[in-house]
Amino acid sequence: MKTANIVLLSALFVVSGQALAQTEVAGYQCGVEREVSAGALTERTYNRLSDIYEMIGEDNYAEAYPALESLLERNRTDEYASATILQAMAFVRAQQEQYEDAINFFKRAIDLNQLPNSQHYQMILQVAQLYYTIDRFSDALDQLDIWFCVTPDEQENKVDVWVMKASIHAQIDEFREAIAAIERAIALSDEPKEQWYQLKLGMHFELEEYAAAAEVLQILIRMNPEKKSYWVQLASVYVQLDRNRDSMAVLSLAHRKGLLDKQGEYMQLASLQQEFDFPRKAAEVLQEGLEQGIVENTRRNWEMAGGAWYEAKELERALDAYERAGAQSTDGKIDLQRAFILTDQERWEEAVEALSRAVELGGLSDSQTGNAYLLLGTALYNTGDVDGALEAFNEATDYGRVETAAREWMNHIRNERSRRASS
Repeated sequence: MKTANIVLLSALFVVSGQALAQTEVAGYQCGVEREVSAGALTERTYNRLSDIYEMIGEDNYAEAYPALESLLERNRTDEYASATILQAMAFVRAQQEQYEDAINFFKRAIDLNQLPNSQHYQMILQVAQLYYTIDRFSDALDQLDIWFCVTPDEQENKVDVWVMKASIHAQIDEFREAIAAIERAIALSDEPKEQWYQLKLGMHFELEEYAAAAEVLQILIRMNPEKKSYWVQLASVYVQLDRNRDSMAVLSLAHRKGLLDKQGEYMQLASLQQEFDFPRKAAEVLQEGLEQGIVENTRRNWEMAGGAWYEAKELERALDAYERAGAQSTDGKIDLQRAFILTDQERWEEAVEALSRAVELGGLSDSQTGNAYLLLGTALYNTGDVDGALEAFNEATDYGRVETAAREWMNHIRNERSRRASS
């Protein structure tokens, strides 16, 4: 349960000057000054109240409350004294967490309409706070309507009360009203607090107002640039708004600040970098994540890194990544990909090793298998293993797409052998 923000006013016996009047809500009118006659306590009542306040100051509520009951009975015909005593009784009950009783006593004191403006309006606010404490949100808002009407914007605690009003509206899913209240608090404050913007952000998310949410997140990042969640949320909001390039920029900044520490964040950044044709950056992010253990050491993730390095034309790094992926693979697809790079570089012995592993592991489509045997034959031929090449080309003839090329290679080898034999 929320703790009521109840403050025992120190000047309970001082009559303040004129203030704004009660409002049309619940019988009060805004803009009309409330005039109240100066009240006074008898010396005996004043002295007894002073003794009781000492008990309250020592948190001795068990003795203070019955003492106030007796004092109230003795002053039942004095409305000013009764209002003063009821206010004190309400405070004691609030401190004892007997909130319904506290509300009743405050309202009785308010209805007597005897206390100075500062105390009178403060009690209205305290009733609102107590209603909020016991989750009677509608009643709390009714009291706040009165309080806001009778207090000027320069009231010292008005900003905090607007924040409370926003919180109450949020509790009952009145998101638009919550936004209006928190915006009023922000406008009245010289130094708006971070949590106020957090509340505003939450309401915009509830209403799916992503453009407004992005604006709030930009403010929150300026207020607290080291808070990772703001950067990640802003990046996600930009995706919702189809502003993927902005999302990439935000995540890139967060990454440079060292804020990203989750696999999903690294993968999202790398994906966006590849989307906008920054394969080198994507590869660097993936490699960093893998080496630091942030990105899981899996075949798929190393394959993604390899693909990014390949697009960036960093072939050695691509080969390394593909080799790590292949070491965890149960089929030959990764080794076949590695072999394509090795044959392009005419690194025949390494290509033979990769292709032999690819066909041994299997799991390839017919087209992939045919290409693997054709490349294996080519690599073996270039290493000088002509018999092995013929055997590989012969295997390739079983796969239609490469059959012609395989037979041409076999004919070429046989013709070459014939020329050598005749010369």
